Amino acid sequence: MGGSLAFEGGRAAAVRSTRSPKTSPLIPIFVFALAMPIHFYLGPTRLSPYRLVLVLTFIPCLVAWLSGSVGRIRLPDILMLLAATWGAVILVSTRGVDEGLQSAGIFVIETLGTFLFAKRYIRDVFSFQRMVSALVLMVLFLLPFAIYENVTGSPILIELFGKIFSVYGIADSEPRFGLRRAQGPFEHFILFGVVCSSVFALSFYVFGSTRRGGRLATGCVAMAVLSSLSAGAFLSVAVQTILIVWDKVTASVARRWGILAAVVIAAYIVVSFSSNRSPFIVFISYLTLNTDNAYIRVIIWNYGMQSVMQHPIFGLGFGDWDRPDWLGGSMDNFWLVTAVRYGIPGFLFTAGGCLSVCFGLGRLRNVSFQVAQCRKGLIITVCGLAFAACTVHLWDAPYVLFIFLLGSGMWMFEQPNSPALFAAHNAQSHSPRSVWGGSEARSNGPDDPASWPGRMATRRRRLTRKA
Repeated sequence: MGGSLAFEGGRAAAVRSTRSPKTSPLIPIFVFALAMPIHFYLGPTRLSPYRLVLVLTFIPCLVAWLSGSVGRIRLPDILMLLAATWGAVILVSTRGVDEGLQSAGIFVIETLGTFLFAKRYIRDVFSFQRMVSALVLMVLFLLPFAIYENVTGSPILIELFGKIFSVYGIADSEPRFGLRRAQGPFEHFILFGVVCSSVFALSFYVFGSTRRGGRLATGCVAMAVLSSLSAGAFLSVAVQTILIVWDKVTASVARRWGILAAVVIAAYIVVSFSSNRSPFIVFISYLTLNTDNAYIRVIIWNYGMQSVMQHPIFGLGFGDWDRPDWLGGSMDNFWLVTAVRYGIPGFLFTAGGCLSVCFGLGRLRNVSFQVAQCRKGLIITVCGLAFAACTVHLWDAPYVLFIFLLGSGMWMFEQPNSPALFAAHNAQSHSPRSVWGGSEARSNGPDDPASWPGRMATRRRRLTRKA
């Protein structure tokens, strides 16, 4: 009994020592600020609620990062710093000091500032789960408005906010399947779909795929994505679904992710030799709901790559790219836009930051079950968004959300895996106050050290009965 009381006391102390300092209210505030369509001007600078949060927290986050209080400076940190710095230098050099400094400042805030914001305020599994809870609640809040917009053709959120504030314009689109594509609170319907898709795998893994709440959350997220009627958002969910199925089917297979990578590479080689088009052109040709859009995407890719080859190092900044007069200036490919604006180095810094987070987290060993679930949900989400970004440009809130997700997993590199942390986590997972981020999200798996004491006690009782 004394040992049991000591364990309970230690667990309670662990809960007290690991709880409140880690869950900042700024995380849900920031998440819901991303879904507000309003903007205002401070001098010549256009600000929005999420930008205001980033501006106010940039210096504290930068100081915390440089001081080492939020963990070591790692490769993803360096690459995001280089991406922000390189982009800022190019914007100033191409637009002049007066106009360029304003654009460069916003770019640095939305790139490095967002990454550091996530790294500072998401420091453990508790705060990560709170972040996912906030994202799911945001999607659940937007879902009825999206369905209303599908049926009535009226973008109700834009119209309501527009009665008081300056808001995004209403996006024009032909109906699909007799429905208006839901725009939600974002500038374009495809952005709404991509934002909602970013919560699909996260809700599946973090809330527990075998629990009713987890399945309900994932289903609602899928409905929100469907309401956008956008191929890019569907692609994101399709990639995430494939990876989730692979994870479940091959759970007992060694080196399963290496096998999947080999299959993808083999498919790429087969397409390269069996088609007179590049694999990427084949990819963007078929993954669209409109054949005319597929044709335009291929033309944009060809002229965009031509621009990259003409300006490989410094890019064009916000300058116009060469194309036929009849071809519009929109470029539906985030990775291509990055290379055109900031040159190949800018593309490598951004893509490298994404890859370094995913591969770095994938190499971690001896993590708890809950951390492993968070890691899988995050990596699969980033993979889905990275593929979707081949068919859509990310800007404003969706771009910030993408960078935010990259930074949200940096705490896993510093994960101590201490017994006190596991005890605290196990105690909170059985707390009646745990809602959304509670027991449905935190059911212990067989490899979770938090469940070892209970399993050992059960084993001892069985041995006693046999004796």
